[in-house]
Amino acid sequence: MKSVTWTGSEDDALKNGVVYGSVSAVICTLGVLLNILNFLIWNRKATGVSESLLAALGVTDGLVLFSYLIFSVYFFIVSAPYADAPHSEEGMYLVIISFHAFLAFHMMSNLLTVALAVVRYCLVCHGYTKSVIDAHGCKIKVENLIILLGFLVTVLATLPFHFYYKIHEHTGNSTNHTGFWIQKTDFAENHVYEYQVPVLWLYGVVFKIIPCAVIVVLSGFMVKSVRKAKKRKHRISTVDRFAVKRISSEYNRITLMLVVIVMIYVLSEVPVAISAFISGLHRAESHFFYFLLFSTAGAIMDIITVLNATANFFIYISMCKKYRQNLRELFKL
Repeated sequence: MKSVTWTGSEDDALKNGVVYGSVSAVICTLGVLLNILNFLIWNRKATGVSESLLAALGVTDGLVLFSYLIFSVYFFIVSAPYADAPHSEEGMYLVIISFHAFLAFHMMSNLLTVALAVVRYCLVCHGYTKSVIDAHGCKIKVENLIILLGFLVTVLATLPFHFYYKIHEHTGNSTNHTGFWIQKTDFAENHVYEYQVPVLWLYGVVFKIIPCAVIVVLSGFMVKSVRKAKKRKHRISTVDRFAVKRISSEYNRITLMLVVIVMIYVLSEVPVAISAFISGLHRAESHFFYFLLFSTAGAIMDIITVLNATANFFIYISMCKKYRQNLRELFKL
C-alpha cells in the first residue's frame, strides 16, 4: 500500500469516476436494503447464537456499505478524485469520517464472521450448545458477549488509524483555487517505522491473515464432520432414516451455508492481506486513503469488499430453508 498519486488527466478521472461511482452507488444501495432485510429476518425468530450473529452481521455489513456509499458518491459523482478539485472543508471531514467508519464496521464484520465460524465449529464438532454463560450469578447471552467483545476490539484496533490523516488547506497546482484535501499528519510522516509499519501489520496480518487462517482450518473440520454425519445417516435403519434425514439435512445445509459465507470472506480478504503483508515486509510507507482512491488494485479490492457485504442475502435464500420461511412470513406470502 505505497503512496499512489493520480497521473491521468482530470477528464479521465471524471469519466472513470462517474462510471465507478455509479456502479458502486447501485451496489451499495442494493446491499444496504438487502442487509436491512437480513437483519429483520434473522432477528425475527433468533433461537440460537448463530442466528443472532447473522442478524448482527446484517447490521455491520449494511453500515460498511453505507459508509462506502458516502465515500464513493462524494468523490466520484458529486466531486472529483483529485486534490485540485474544489473540495470544501465540510466535504473532506465527511469523507474522512466515512473512511474511518468503513474501516471500523468492516473490521467488526470480520470479527463477527470469525465468531460465526468458531461458534458453528463448537456446535458441529463438539456438540457445544450452551447459549447462556453464568458469570457470578449474572446470566449473559453468548451472542451478546461476542458482540460486546467484538465492539471493544474494533474500537481499540481502529484507534491508531485516527492519528493517520488530517484535513489541510490546499491550493491547486493548475488553478488558483484554494480548497481542502487530506494528507498524513506530522506524526505519521515523522514515524514511518514506529507507527506506519506497525499499523500496516496490525491491519494486514493480525486482522486479516490470522483470521483467514483460523477460518480455513475450522471450515475444514466442519466439512469433515458433515461428511461423517452423512455416512452415519446411511447406516441407520430404514424405519428411522426418514425422521433423521428431515432433521439432519437442514442442519447440514445451515452448516455448509455458514462455511460458504466464511470462505467467501476469506477470498475477499486475502488480496488485501497479501498486499499489506508484502508492504510490511518491505517496511514500506503506507497510504491507505490514496491506495483506495487512486489505484486500480484499491478500486478492485473495494468492489470485492462491497460485493461480499451484499452477497449474503443470495447465499441465505439459496441455501437456508428457515430463511426462506421467515422471508415469506415477513411479507405474508
